[in-house]
Amino acid sequence: MRAQRNALVWAAAASAAAQFVPSIVALGQWAPLRALPGGLCRWQGPGSSSKVALTFDDGPDPEGTPRVLDVLGELGLRATFFVLGERVRDDPELVWEIARRGHQLATHGDQHARHLLRTPAWARRDLDRAMEAMAALGHPPRWFRPPYGQATGATLALARAMGLETVLWSAWGREWVSPEPEEVAARIGRRLLPGAVVLLHDSDRFGRAGMWRAACDALPLVASELHRRRLDAVTMDELVACATAPVA
Repeated sequence: MRAQRNALVWAAAASAAAQFVPSIVALGQWAPLRALPGGLCRWQGPGSSSKVALTFDDGPDPEGTPRVLDVLGELGLRATFFVLGERVRDDPELVWEIARRGHQLATHGDQHARHLLRTPAWARRDLDRAMEAMAALGHPPRWFRPPYGQATGATLALARAMGLETVLWSAWGREWVSPEPEEVAARIGRRLLPGAVVLLHDSDRFGRAGMWRAACDALPLVASELHRRRLDAVTMDELVACATAPVA
């Protein structure tokens, strides 16, 4: 009986640890880790490629997203947009416009909430709603990025069970720190290596006012650095496809 009680205590502790383990975004940001096995989590694409993925969080935004799309088009860059389900329902036309311009759609969950402060049941409902919103527009997502990069153990397992692959990032502009485009581009440039996943924002709803403008203004500088390093900006699907492409 005592052994059974101890086993239950350990099981409860393991379950709690899986849910409330601190965010693991730092592993990809400051360590040479590219991905966890089984599609649980990814920070980078293959280092052998000449490609990087530009990604944008927190949209679609009626002010920021169209401008970001215009600048990407002017520069000939492709990107992946991690959109919020609640905003997808508010502005489906803008979601279609992202896809029409040749970019990839991915999910940022339904609400912009910290998973560390939520239960697995809440996370499941949130992801269900986000996936339903995108499926209704004909764009069921493959990729998921939790808000704030807070990927608990339970979040990772849940997302994978629902057919999603979690992706965080290896380079970011941190537009909320300072709006100067040179500084945003410099922060990205320090980690702009083959296979990098770059995080920017096309909305400032959840951060400092003007974040999306800082991202827009930094994009020409990022594009110049990509050209200098002979790197191409592609979607997440295209970046990861490099890892499995057959050798000619």
